[in-house]
Amino acid sequence: MQGMGYDWLRSLHNFENKRDRTPDLDAITRLLYCIGEPQSAFKTIHITGTNGKTTVAVSAAHLLSVAGVSVGLLTSPDLGSITERIRINGVKVSAERLNEELCFLSDIVKAFEITDLSYFEALTAAAFSLFALEGVEVAVVEVGMGGTWDATNLLDAEVAVITSIGLDHLDELGPTTVDIARAKSGIVKEKSTLVMGKISSEHLGVILERSHKCSLSLGSEIEVSSLRQGVGGWMFDLRTRYGYYEQLFVTVRGKHQVENVALAIVAVEELKMGPISKEVLDRSLGTLELPGRFEVVAMDAKKLVVLDVAHNESSARELRSALKEELPIFKGHVVLISLTHKRDPYEFIRALGTNDIDLLVSVDLQDHVQVDPVSVAEAASLLGVKSELLSRVEEGLFEHLERLRNDQLLVVTGSHKLVGKVKELLKG
Repeated sequence: MQGMGYDWLRSLHNFENKRDRTPDLDAITRLLYCIGEPQSAFKTIHITGTNGKTTVAVSAAHLLSVAGVSVGLLTSPDLGSITERIRINGVKVSAERLNEELCFLSDIVKAFEITDLSYFEALTAAAFSLFALEGVEVAVVEVGMGGTWDATNLLDAEVAVITSIGLDHLDELGPTTVDIARAKSGIVKEKSTLVMGKISSEHLGVILERSHKCSLSLGSEIEVSSLRQGVGGWMFDLRTRYGYYEQLFVTVRGKHQVENVALAIVAVEELKMGPISKEVLDRSLGTLELPGRFEVVAMDAKKLVVLDVAHNESSARELRSALKEELPIFKGHVVLISLTHKRDPYEFIRALGTNDIDLLVSVDLQDHVQVDPVSVAEAASLLGVKSELLSRVEEGLFEHLERLRNDQLLVVTGSHKLVGKVKELLKG
């Protein structure tokens, strides 16, 4: 991205690349105050959790848009372009418009001598400002990490969603999963309706300590039933406190994604405090797209690529199950992988299923947040999986595609950065 706004953004400390400071909300609080507190100009669905955040966010925003609501969407990380993170009515912000907004914010920061603003805080402020300027009625906002000290937590959300609590970001949010639950519960405010996925009783107790309006949980007040696989998606029934929806069909792959879509439906219900018409639900769920979430790219009649941003142990297990459910005719996988942020390659590969991997290709993205690609390949070897290193994915991707047997899949996973890179190459 070119422009003075982007130059300023890149000059800021980026916790996504180097998490070496104790976070606080002082800088973004001052910045939002100086620009008129745009986060108060719209209603909000605020989403956190170990896995499934983006699916819930995208699904909720799409549903609102189909229903005729003007909606802003903020997600992270992206698959290669930061403009993907900020969308208004389904359209990502233009590079030129975002650059203008960042220039404006940099002038404010200098004029009011705001110090220690981070990269993510600047993007968050830009999104809130753009949403307010464009007059969105609802913003659907995904946290960057955690909740309490996340830059998005200047919101006072009408609906707070916690998808799951798992073993990820222990260094930053831990050391225990109870600490992670407590950090994520920070998005729950006194007037929030709390919508939750399947949360263990240990973690539920910590979350419910937060003052809130009421709480709804998957498996209790929210019930998914009659789940069955269809062509290009999943059929299911859904019971909520506002209604019972039968024979819903959603165009997602992976059974676990149905629960995330259900949370999105309930979040929208709770925001509007009423049921959603079946016509709107059918139109929305039947046109839902989730880039990088079990995204299948057909290179020809026999060669398929699965792009999935699974990046921790629990999401690797979900990917393994989805591969068996969705594409059972393929008996072996060539896996292109790149892990980031100190994640354990041994546990990730084991969760992905060593018996199904014919070859693991550890890709060097030359990124300093990447787990050493040599250690990833060594972990595979220790698990009995054939492995090799790839120094340039641009050169090796199509070679591995050419070498695929008819019963093999090429699976790209482990990080948003690798999935985004391969997606771009396949488009070209």
